[in-house]
Amino acid sequence: MEHVWKKVEELRNQYDLLKADRTPIDVFTFFEVDLRLDAIEFPSLTAKYRVEAAVKADFSGIYVDQEQYKLMERGPDWKLARLRFTVAHELAHYFLHRDVPQAEHFASLPDFARWNEDYGGRKYTLEQEANEFAGRLLVPEPRLRACYDSFSQKMWEILPSFTQSEQVRHKFAETICRRFGVNADVIVIRLDRDGIWSSA
Repeated sequence: MEHVWKKVEELRNQYDLLKADRTPIDVFTFFEVDLRLDAIEFPSLTAKYRVEAAVKADFSGIYVDQEQYKLMERGPDWKLARLRFTVAHELAHYFLHRDVPQAEHFASLPDFARWNEDYGGRKYTLEQEANEFAGRLLVPEPRLRACYDSFSQKMWEILPSFTQSEQVRHKFAETICRRFGVNADVIVIRLDRDGIWSSA
């Protein structure tokens, strides 16, 4: 995944809104203002296609489930966090996989969605890359490491074996996830993927 990490860092250097100290990363302003992509409200996108957002086949915009989009300002935090991750995931396709769908010449979103089910046999690899991109973008490694360092200094005195406890690891993730605007599971994955606090 080093090529994914490299792309994220290139973007951080290019766009102020993505800097590591700007958490939670505002992916919505980023794609609408910096990238000038259209946010296209799509009725029942989640119900019909089991996704909350999807990049357009021509990469000119991002379809967003209409209900989720309207709830952005007043919905529960976990829904906003989930939508933020989904949009970041779609931005990964925008930056990393632009060559994949273009050759298919999709006429409509349903055509794209049907092809999207398998990505022409490459679904697993592309989805893994998109998830890694989203996680790394929204949870900058230096910021996460700083949170862990601060936490661990206190924990060594209270519970020296804390690194062996999955319960403590999850509690830590729940405590800091709002700083990054993601759900706790994303923090747990980043702790592992970035080698900060691996699963016991």
